[in-house]
Amino acid sequence: MSNTLVHDYALTTGAKPVLLNVLSIDDDEIDRMRLLKICRKAGLMVDFTEAANLDEMRECLEIDHFDLVFIDHDLGMDTGLDALRILLAHEDQVSAIPIMLTSSVDYHIAVEAMRRGCADYIVKDELTVDALIKSVTSAIERRALYGALTDARASETELKSIFERFMLSCGPEMRELLRRSMMGVRAVKMQARSDDSVDPTLLSNLSMFERGAKDLVAFMDDLESVVGAGRRLTVSELRKRLQ
Repeated sequence: MSNTLVHDYALTTGAKPVLLNVLSIDDDEIDRMRLLKICRKAGLMVDFTEAANLDEMRECLEIDHFDLVFIDHDLGMDTGLDALRILLAHEDQVSAIPIMLTSSVDYHIAVEAMRRGCADYIVKDELTVDALIKSVTSAIERRALYGALTDARASETELKSIFERFMLSCGPEMRELLRRSMMGVRAVKMQARSDDSVDPTLLSNLSMFERGAKDLVAFMDDLESVVGAGRRLTVSELRKRLQ
């Protein structure tokens, strides 16, 4: 569990909180001090690093790893979206959770910030202890959800790859073996209709084998549907996909 997720757990269960590494990017020193004060009132244990512009931000990102990054949208000649782009592109800050702060109630900015990868958005005039806790908690929960979805997609891709290799290497031979075996079973059962000398136990075992073979064929059909994203694939199509 990441540092931020551990702290989220602490907030909701009353467990001892952990230290969060926080970066505040804001050209207004008073706003930075206010954010730090609210973090402490919210019960957050933070190492609080401040940057007044993008150059200072870049320097901070090179020195330390951050759990939370609060980004002011209005940074003088630059915007919070510029800062967000720099943060998301930094290979050492992939676990940092960005939250945008702004002085204006312009929800077009909020939508754009979220679309570009910001975890949440808070209007400065609405920044309270409750609003901060809600924003941080929801941001962490969304990050955890996205991570779970990414892992699920990766697992699904890996499973499909395994199925494809299986169907390509073993599928044709297994189908042929099953076809021949079922033909043999049917031949014996046809003989049994005119020959009372066939052992009933053998017939019962052959019937069980036939049902199992049919189930196996159905299972292979299901695998083909999975690797084909809902459609049947021929062996030649599978080979093309693996090339």
